[in-house]
Amino acid sequence: MSKSKHKTLPNQIRRYRRRQNLKLCQIAPLVGLRSVSHLSHWEKGRKLPTLVNALKLSAIIKCPVEILFFDLFDSIRNDILTKQRSQPSQTHD
Repeated sequence: MSKSKHKTLPNQIRRYRRRQNLKLCQIAPLVGLRSVSHLSHWEKGRKLPTLVNALKLSAIIKCPVEILFFDLFDSIRNDILTKQRSQPSQTHD
């Protein structure tokens, strides 16, 4: 049987959580989760939190969302810059 390959989404949740000396079991109730499993999946990049949960993490861990998910943010920003460069110049009235 072959292993299925899952794409992971790199993030900095664990790094910044540890800098604040917080455990998953301390964060879960603050985010509104009943268990740490969702947090664990987020840290390992298996799943993305909702926007609301990402903002909660940001507030708890004291780190901006774009830093927690820098690789994703950077990819999105680069895509936007590429699209902006390919658009013809527009003059504004």
